[in-house]
Amino acid sequence: MTIKDLAGVLSETADLMEVLGESGFRVSAYRKAARALERFQGELPELLQAGFDSLPGIGKGLAAALQETVNSGEFDYLEELRGQVPPGVSELFAVQGLGPKRIRALWLAGIDSLEALLEAAAEGRIAALPGFGEKSQEALAQAARFALANVSRVHLSTGLEAAEIVARDLSDAGITHHLAGSLRRRLETIGGVDLVALGEAGEVAAVLGEHALEVRGQTVLGRLEGLPLKVYCAAKSNFGSELLRATGSAAFVASLGEIAPAASEEEACGQGCPPPCWREPEHLGLQPPRRFLQREDLRGLIHLHTSYSDGVASLRSMAQAAIAEGYEYMVVSDHSQTASYAGGLSEAELRRQWAEVDELNAELAPFRILKGIESDILADGSLDYPDEVLRRFDVVLGSIHSGFGLSPERQTRRLLRAVENPYLTILAHPSGRLLLRRQGVEADWQRILQRMAELGKIAEINASPWRLDLDWREALRWREELYFSIGPDAHSPEGYKDVVYGVWMARKAGIDPRRVVNAWPLERLLQR
Repeated sequence: MTIKDLAGVLSETADLMEVLGESGFRVSAYRKAARALERFQGELPELLQAGFDSLPGIGKGLAAALQETVNSGEFDYLEELRGQVPPGVSELFAVQGLGPKRIRALWLAGIDSLEALLEAAAEGRIAALPGFGEKSQEALAQAARFALANVSRVHLSTGLEAAEIVARDLSDAGITHHLAGSLRRRLETIGGVDLVALGEAGEVAAVLGEHALEVRGQTVLGRLEGLPLKVYCAAKSNFGSELLRATGSAAFVASLGEIAPAASEEEACGQGCPPPCWREPEHLGLQPPRRFLQREDLRGLIHLHTSYSDGVASLRSMAQAAIAEGYEYMVVSDHSQTASYAGGLSEAELRRQWAEVDELNAELAPFRILKGIESDILADGSLDYPDEVLRRFDVVLGSIHSGFGLSPERQTRRLLRAVENPYLTILAHPSGRLLLRRQGVEADWQRILQRMAELGKIAEINASPWRLDLDWREALRWREELYFSIGPDAHSPEGYKDVVYGVWMARKAGIDPRRVVNAWPLERLLQR
């Protein structure tokens, strides 16, 4: 359990309290406590020693409950609330545009699942509810279809955390094993956890304990953190061929023809066996890059937030953490003034930040902090400061945080105007998608990315496991024409670890490291 997990527990508790009709002080208290945990900059052991009630907004009663949650892994009150809300109603949280109050209104109207929401929308019943209307009904139906298609999938990061549970059990038992399936191929979302283990199925099932539900031949089937679990058991003589098949994809395995039993993947696959990330249907017939990007190639961090806007750590702390990670430079990119919801910076606050950047650069040299901004792309495609301010930044990231309902043509014009702005350096999380939660904007990406290539603009692969945007499939199509940046979108030093997800997506896209701008020396980046 982490501090982030505990904050999530409190936020979910507040959400379910509202769905059940509770409001006022208690709900606000849980939300305030969740925010206090999110803003805490230390580690969990440090907080346990000081006591949860050392944070503002957390009293002794809640502090004791949180301590018990760390010990037991469960928050009793949340479990009680979950028991009062039908599972289908909880699924409605996956629908973009629905918060606790609106979910309660739908539930009271008899809409208690994603399927029921779609049925009610088709019949026009949502539009008739107070506070909804025709436009809202159409948007919710579209969002519900998206949520329903993804209801059985989880983020790559969640799948990897779940797989670590059984991997640890197998390692402790001395059983050789390897991750397989879509997790090994590093797909951005996954529908199950697959592994290959060296040993007999009965032996493996015994080690997995409650996670193993059934043994079919040499395969152990089970459940892991709500996900289907498959462990393919093999002998030394066919471990490689079993791993090759279990990793997939099905299209890649089919392209190999008959696979003879083999101890290693290289034997089973033959010469030139591609890494797992290059085994999707989209890769068939394509040449992999000369060399795949590695985390060690990255010399700078681009896209991070500090306590000047919605980050939880100071500029100094973020810089020191970057130095500790071995980076040579970083681009601070707090939110721009229109993003008031995220503490966007006024021009006066920008001047204060720039002064601190200058002081830190003198102190921390040769490490360098670049003056950047994550500027909102406004509805008309303009950026969020006048030109006399924009020209003073070293790097300008432009991104969409609102206006998702614009028509595809208007979105296309909006994004074209943004990338044609001479001060825009990087188009950040280009589509604005949130995996499993929100689709990206609909636009003519062929036109937009072609224009970016013509102008030498940079497309970000946002490394947050909740985004992973630009989609690797789109990046794969443009890998030889565009330049890219890998951005962790970090709001704390802990967020720097997400860089690896961006690296994995760049590998799936086959991007040559020479086309990744934060693999460049600082001087070259500044010349763009």
